[in-house]
Amino acid sequence: MQSANRIIINTGVLYAQLIIGVIFSLFTTRIVLDALGETDYGIYTLVAGVVSMLGILNSNMANTSMRYMAHSMGSGDKENIKKTFNTTIYLHFIIGAIVVFLMEIGGWIMFEYLLKIPAEKVFDAKVIFQFMVITTFVTVISVPYDAAINAHENMLVLAVVEIFGYVLKLAVALYLTIGQSNLLILYGFFMLLIQILLRVIKQWYSKVRYEECKIRFNEYIDKVLMKKILSFTGWNLFGSIGAMSVTQIRGILLNMFFGVNLNAAQGLSSSAADQVNSVSVNLTRALNPQLLKSEGSGDRQRMLKITELSTKFSAFLFALFAVPVFFEASFLLGLWLKNVPDFTVIFFQILLVNMMLEKFTFQITEAIRAVGEIRRFQVTETSFRVMNLPLAYFALSSGAVPTTIYIIGILISFVIFFNRLYFGNKIARIKIESFLKNGVGAIFMPILLSSTMTYFIAININEGLFRFLIVSGLSMTILTLGFWLIGIKTEEKNVLKSIFNKFFLMARI
Repeated sequence: MQSANRIIINTGVLYAQLIIGVIFSLFTTRIVLDALGETDYGIYTLVAGVVSMLGILNSNMANTSMRYMAHSMGSGDKENIKKTFNTTIYLHFIIGAIVVFLMEIGGWIMFEYLLKIPAEKVFDAKVIFQFMVITTFVTVISVPYDAAINAHENMLVLAVVEIFGYVLKLAVALYLTIGQSNLLILYGFFMLLIQILLRVIKQWYSKVRYEECKIRFNEYIDKVLMKKILSFTGWNLFGSIGAMSVTQIRGILLNMFFGVNLNAAQGLSSSAADQVNSVSVNLTRALNPQLLKSEGSGDRQRMLKITELSTKFSAFLFALFAVPVFFEASFLLGLWLKNVPDFTVIFFQILLVNMMLEKFTFQITEAIRAVGEIRRFQVTETSFRVMNLPLAYFALSSGAVPTTIYIIGILISFVIFFNRLYFGNKIARIKIESFLKNGVGAIFMPILLSSTMTYFIAININEGLFRFLIVSGLSMTILTLGFWLIGIKTEEKNVLKSIFNKFFLMARI
């Protein structure tokens, strides 16, 4: 299958999964919140918040595995592909054991000294945490199978499995509405079973479908390759743990200064922001295998071109939904939830701004990982990111309002923005002027114009369904027209027209 056609199919599959996932997630979250109540939901968000952090950990570790899988596939050496898979999964067993050990130590410290949980709920919270420890190990050792499926660009299988997971989670949520006791523990247990089941399905498919996914440690462990992967995985994991720690400890700080109810607001706002973010994430998921294979085959120029293209298109897709949702956050969250916890709306809005800023340079990190020289970059970015924690603690201990912790995050993201540009130039040879012009600049002005016009409309119409429809239609129209006229080059417009024609032709078939 040609790469262009594969990208078209994978993009369509991922967005179909996105639509189904958003629908199921909205219903599931609301049912769970009603069934558990704000306090229990806040406890689950606080203690089992590591699950959402596992999304970051899993994504980064999968990128590590997929990078080496894609590089070996680019070379066309089948023996090397088998060595890469076996060496990677062997290392992930080691990493999984280390992560579990660290989680147990961290969990003991959290429950003994940091968390403020009602006494009658402490046992439930500890049980939930142990479920998360098991889930973590299963997730880590399964990463190479996900990476293999991604590297083969078989997004349909991943989408089907994820949709199956949505159905199971909704079923669990409905069960909670008729349950009588121990609902929090039951919910955590069922979430664990679902994660294990989905992982087993992916592993079974990979072993059956791909020859390289058969474990043969005695035959295919490569010590030289192991050192390279271990170094890359170690620094990648260092960055992942840094990002994971910031988000998790941010929740602990909110709990320490304001109590468990604010963790419900944090969890709900993060969940809503992740749904908006998934719009653009799915595009990069379809493009990243091509980016990695281009670098693996030695085509640096194609890799850099994909980096610029994916930056502006992923930022466009994110802004297309984020701008109207930002202005209509109060209405939408009220529509979604019966009772919106305090601070949920403002947390959600600030998260959207921060995600938009991160979106402008995130693909640079993918280009750096594709090249493979990540040590200096990871140390520097993680150091900046971790500065969130002491600054947030100092601010909150000085009497700052809860939103301060997220404002600090935006300021740190500005520093990270320039750090990525610097290392993108040094490591991947990204031309900063070209990237700012063709990547960031191509979408910045349309976003600014759309946001300004949307703001003036929003402040002059009363909140409600009518304003939501007007704001959404106007914002999306202005942003799309601006992006088409300002952000897309003539040759890119021709390619897009060709892709749309192919897509509609394939849809008819």
